Amino acid sequence: MLARMKKPRIEKKVKMHHGGKVYKFPIHIAKKYQVSKSVISSDEVFADIHKKYTKPGCLLQGLRYREGLTQVQLARKLYMTQSDVSQMENGTRRIGREVAKRIGELFHFNYRAFLE
Repeated sequence: MLARMKKPRIEKKVKMHHGGKVYKFPIHIAKKYQVSKSVISSDEVFADIHKKYTKPGCLLQGLRYREGLTQVQLARKLYMTQSDVSQMENGTRRIGREVAKRIGELFHFNYRAFLE
């Protein structure tokens, strides 16, 4: 006699796009973190941070964290001082075209993102 087997539970998943990658989450988990049904851009979410630190500064700091570099290590790679890197991240010093090009080459990133 054949035993009845339970059907495997099939969960529906939600696709979320972030940073060029696609993540899949079970619906019951995604619903816990749903804020609203409307789409919110990253510029809206990080508006306060961008006002305080500037968008290029946040981008520079994020790339530095991603690569696991300290400000001193990044400064040496860019041929500048740690103070200069700190000022650029905090928005008290603008990132010029030449420095932006060096940052872009170092992180394989479009340098225009660092120019306001």
